[in-house]
Amino acid sequence: MTFRFEDWMVHAYHQQGFLIFRGIVPPSLLTDLRREADRARALAHELNGPQTQRIQPLDQYGEYIDLQPFRDYAELDELRVSVERLLGPGYTHAHLDIMGLLVEPQERPWHCGWHRDGVVEVPPEARDEEMASFMATVWNDLRYFNQVNCAIYADACTWYVPGSHLRQQDLPDEVESTGDPVMKEAPADWSDAEAEQFYFEHCRSMPGAVQVYLGPGDFLVYRNLAWHCGLYLPYQPRATIHDIIRHSGRNAWMEKWTEAKQAARRRVEWERQGPGARG
Repeated sequence: MTFRFEDWMVHAYHQQGFLIFRGIVPPSLLTDLRREADRARALAHELNGPQTQRIQPLDQYGEYIDLQPFRDYAELDELRVSVERLLGPGYTHAHLDIMGLLVEPQERPWHCGWHRDGVVEVPPEARDEEMASFMATVWNDLRYFNQVNCAIYADACTWYVPGSHLRQQDLPDEVESTGDPVMKEAPADWSDAEAEQFYFEHCRSMPGAVQVYLGPGDFLVYRNLAWHCGLYLPYQPRATIHDIIRHSGRNAWMEKWTEAKQAARRRVEWERQGPGARG
């Protein structure tokens, strides 16, 4: 059964904030991608240690892996057309200068913590009214904050809160946990089973959270301003393409976004210094 784009998918993406193109990557391409993804996974652990969870961007590793299957993925016509039908003209799904590969840790379970992309880039103390006002100008603009996970092997690592992309305000039980050191390194006196159970309970504790199941060749596109997280397990091999949906007008905004983050941090530092130090 081949993938077929349907009109209801546009409404579903706007409402839920995520959508899966089931089986859109053909088996012949998956075979080629797996061959090079296995090499990239081994390289990631060799270069960055057994607990690393990604290698990125792939175009920096062309002397170690054959990038042609990833170029073929970027040029996959059905995927290109489906992304344009979902979002409109000017959107592209694959970029080797950004594209990474998400992989499993080799030794212990690992959790990235609940977060919203964009928001998480600004320290909590710097999320003032000026920053909120800036974020509001792009929050519902589809040119920004669309992210991709494309599974080369079956993948159930991602958890997501459908609909949370529609609101800038957090509910009382929605708490960012990326800064919690327990997420990225379980205590040494915990068994792997204890750590795994703790992480699963943490995933389920977020109100409205669902676990996203991807089969081989499934393409997940999601609004990464929504609450989401990832739980990686050593005994579940992972090789998932990770990228953004880029729009032709995005680069200019990225400069403004960098300036806004820097300005927010300066305001925090200004307040910390106090009147005497500013003097």
